[in-house]
Amino acid sequence: MEAGSADLHFCCPALEEPACQGMPGLFCRVWGHKGSVMPHQRLNCLRPPALLLALALFVPAARADEDDTRFLLHQQSRQAAERMAGPEDGLLLQAPPGALLYEGQVHTVPSTVQALEPAIYIAINTGQWERLAEFVSRYRLLQGHRPALAQMALALLARQEGDVAQALRLMQSAQAAEPQDARIALELARLLFEDNRDTEARAAFTRAQQAGLPDTVQALVGQYQQALKERSGWHGSMAVGLGHNSNINQATGAVTCLAMVSGVCVVERHAPEAIRSGVMNYELALQRRWHLGGNHNLQVRPVSYGSYYERLDAGGSTPVSDYGNATSVLYLGYQWLDARRTLNVTPYVEHFYRNRSTDYVAHGLQLEGQFVVGSRWRLGASADTKRYVHTDQGRRVSGSDYTQHQFGLSASYALSPRSMLYGGADMVRKKHPVAQASTRDKVLRAGIYHGFEGKAGLFVNATGIWRGSRSDAFDGFFGARRHDRQQVFIASLGANGWKLAGLSPELRLRYSHNRSNLAWAFGFEQTEVSVMLRHSF
Repeated sequence: MEAGSADLHFCCPALEEPACQGMPGLFCRVWGHKGSVMPHQRLNCLRPPALLLALALFVPAARADEDDTRFLLHQQSRQAAERMAGPEDGLLLQAPPGALLYEGQVHTVPSTVQALEPAIYIAINTGQWERLAEFVSRYRLLQGHRPALAQMALALLARQEGDVAQALRLMQSAQAAEPQDARIALELARLLFEDNRDTEARAAFTRAQQAGLPDTVQALVGQYQQALKERSGWHGSMAVGLGHNSNINQATGAVTCLAMVSGVCVVERHAPEAIRSGVMNYELALQRRWHLGGNHNLQVRPVSYGSYYERLDAGGSTPVSDYGNATSVLYLGYQWLDARRTLNVTPYVEHFYRNRSTDYVAHGLQLEGQFVVGSRWRLGASADTKRYVHTDQGRRVSGSDYTQHQFGLSASYALSPRSMLYGGADMVRKKHPVAQASTRDKVLRAGIYHGFEGKAGLFVNATGIWRGSRSDAFDGFFGARRHDRQQVFIASLGANGWKLAGLSPELRLRYSHNRSNLAWAFGFEQTEVSVMLRHSF
């Protein structure tokens, strides 16, 4: 059956009639008593345009799954941040007011320049920040104190409180006062590193080395220089996996009686049955940024993921026979990045492949900003607009081209260095040429990431998405204004410490449940479980 042929009609006569030969049970059948065919029964036939609409309605949404895209990007960003961080700070110790904890003993520090100067250095080295603030306030009152040392200490206190911009200003002032001081040069280089001023940080570490640092500190500088080198390279992960999907065509399998005579159903509507299939998945998420000077960067993020199914749709009830798909997105744009703020202005292009051909190419622009609040909170906002342009083959499945606008807010909270809660809310507007297909979506997201201690490197990352979607207008074809409520849960359980040829195992679960007021056409459940092998770098 070829969709769109001139002699094609939406009809429900006896299946033996020529017009319905070969038609699957997608639409309806007319049955008489005890199943005997009633040739005289016929419903009014709908012309080809209506049939094409009906065919498309039983095809899963032919577009990239933005939930998977977001999950993959979030995972890649977190892994990149872990790999791009610098060496860890020293120990966190405490002592009573007016005293200093050093080599396991508490020492009283008198208010003299000779006593306070080494005490300031020890407090910095051991992370005794409360004592450092006290020592600096006493030290600055003494005649003969070094202003550069006090400014360095105040800069590190500001850094500890999360104000890297103020810390940089104070540290630069300290270096201007004593340009040959090796410790000030080192701390300035570390601050530039944390503020993502890579070019300046690289030069500052070189100056610190030339200023004459001890051998042990020279090794620390080498770690920072290696981290700067890694920052300028590619970061990301790639994975392949095998699994099983319970409903690759997102079908309902609903059978609805449309007309009854004497207690017997004479007209039935049959929706396609769910197709179960083995699946092979792949994922690729990369990131690289080129430092342009100051806090300015050029960033590129290629992302690709897809599924290939063992089974095809042999029923011929929809224009799709092969539900295998591949999504590829290339983000390339400007990034402002410092210790507490991130701003991305990113044009991108998205390619979606399904049914063994290109379905659409979308062009978009994404604006995204994030801001660190305190030591645990990260708040963000994003805006996104893109235009879907379908191929001729894609229009047979997906319909017309359309535009999508999205605005979202996000937040994450670090429960500990190994655990994080994250979530957000989105408003999505999909504007089609016809009001019945246009929708307004409201989305809530919440998730948790936790890394377990131990050599296995076990981690769990789980996200829940709740989406409400309502069309703009009443649809006479269905006799209702469509309203959907969808739940999506994505979870990964992996072991980064277990390696086989550089690959670590990961168990991935994805569950979707769509409830609709037109449940016979759009309601479905889908579960996919897969075991993946991942390489991160």
